[in-house]
Amino acid sequence: MVILTKDFNGFGNHLLLTSHFIANTAEYNYELLIPNFGPYAEYFEGTTRNEFGNLPVRQQPAPDDHLGHALFRVLQTRWGGGILKRLPWVQRLMGVQLIGDEKDTDQDLNNPAFLEQARHGRLFVHGWMFRDKTHFAKHGPLLRRIFRPVAKYQQNIEQVLATNREQADVLVAVHIRRGDYASWYGGAYFYDNATYARAMRDMQERFPAHTRVRFLLFSNEAIPAADFAAFDTGRSTNHPLEDLYAMAGCDYIIGPLSTYSMWASFYGETPLFHLHRPDQPVPALDDFVVFEDQKTTQWQSSLV
Repeated sequence: MVILTKDFNGFGNHLLLTSHFIANTAEYNYELLIPNFGPYAEYFEGTTRNEFGNLPVRQQPAPDDHLGHALFRVLQTRWGGGILKRLPWVQRLMGVQLIGDEKDTDQDLNNPAFLEQARHGRLFVHGWMFRDKTHFAKHGPLLRRIFRPVAKYQQNIEQVLATNREQADVLVAVHIRRGDYASWYGGAYFYDNATYARAMRDMQERFPAHTRVRFLLFSNEAIPAADFAAFDTGRSTNHPLEDLYAMAGCDYIIGPLSTYSMWASFYGETPLFHLHRPDQPVPALDDFVVFEDQKTTQWQSSLV
């Protein structure tokens, strides 16, 4: 049994990590619990209905599993994970094992040692760097079914896309990520609006002159209209789920390194380009890539 316990600030982080474990479970058929996904469960058809394609996936420990519930609560505290990692004898006494990000490198879920623990032990996973790159894309259709938005959100998403496509030949999502990006990775991806406007000009030039290109702008902060007055722009609903899936419904996505736009690209099979520096030119359209399995080194360590 594997129990995911890490809480992340980012919506995209939860979606990607949980999906890697579901893909791994689909391949190897061990029991998976995802209680840390609780804050987002109401958004999706699979998690609201507990439908995981007949896989042994549950969202909570069994009601009588008092140890499972207690350990999950401990690991949600600020210091719980660190303390428990330093007390291996306590883990042995309780018949559990806690694993996390001991190294800043991907930990392959296809590792035989991990699979042995997953099938025959009680494994609490409290980290980010766990990946099944081998089977992530293979089980993409299953993941898209599980994480399809429920009807009340899907209707709003479809309305946003329909409205913004009325006067456009091409709809380009622009992810303007701010907030915690001021400090994350030393502020390397905290771009000003002039950087995004420059990228939008580059993008517009990739199409024939007569093409009606509309930019659908997404941000976790207010977007000053005057900074993008030179372009045909639209907005979504400013709801985290509806924005994410409206982004997935665009024709192209540009923005800084982010798991949020990675998931949008994966779900919608939408070509994506990440700006890794503020002066980076937007490439030819053929160089945009649909995110599938996190092969790119810079994507592997992204926690945003």
